[in-house]
Amino acid sequence: MLQVFASRFEFQQRTWFIFGIFCVGLSCYWFDPQNSGVVLARVLHSHVPLFQALSLRSSIRLVFLVGASVVALGGVLRAWGAAYLRAEVVQDSRVRTEKLVADGPFRYTRNPLYFGLLIGVFGAGLLCSRTGWVVQIILAFAFCYRLIRREEAHLVLVQGERFVTYFQSVPRLLPALRARVSASGALPHWQEAFAAQTPWWAIAASEIAYAVTLRPNIALFVALAGVPVHVAQKRARSIRLAATKAVR
Repeated sequence: MLQVFASRFEFQQRTWFIFGIFCVGLSCYWFDPQNSGVVLARVLHSHVPLFQALSLRSSIRLVFLVGASVVALGGVLRAWGAAYLRAEVVQDSRVRTEKLVADGPFRYTRNPLYFGLLIGVFGAGLLCSRTGWVVQIILAFAFCYRLIRREEAHLVLVQGERFVTYFQSVPRLLPALRARVSASGALPHWQEAFAAQTPWWAIAASEIAYAVTLRPNIALFVALAGVPVHVAQKRARSIRLAATKAVR
């Protein structure tokens, strides 16, 4: 039976667990060699007038460009949330509950970063096989749910009635159409927030690369290029944060 709460180790290593989920999705090519984006393009090319007016190659390109837009949307939503949390909180290995953030997207959903992640995973599924796309989404949703439950348990303990009130007002994942709480006036930090989403920009770029070249090896190279860049960014951010604390 699936444990409801993520373990401390899972939370600390959540970035690598998400990367592992992508790898599991890609590994499904071993027994399902058909790319999901190409299969989807063929179906649309056969049944949808807009795609019927295009060649099959153009249909495939259009599908991957739309997929890149979906991944980018997920990255933008994550950046919007991260802009109010700050990158050192988003990427911290600890559950940070010292303050309750209710600005920006947190007025519409309690977990905009995880919501953006799931949107990004859905768009990134075009790089996987048909089976890999489904497996990737299921694993990502289950993992995010467990992370959310762990964070919420900490927030109840630390914030108490404040979080309970927020909990009852704002949806857990799917955003409300209107803000459910008033803004507290926190200022966003956009530059570091967008920089922290490097893996998602890399995946979006990889789908654009596929649309341009129709070569999966090039798309995979572009997607994986975001990993070392992201690791280097996290390391540099940790060094800067340690230096700031030392000065204080």
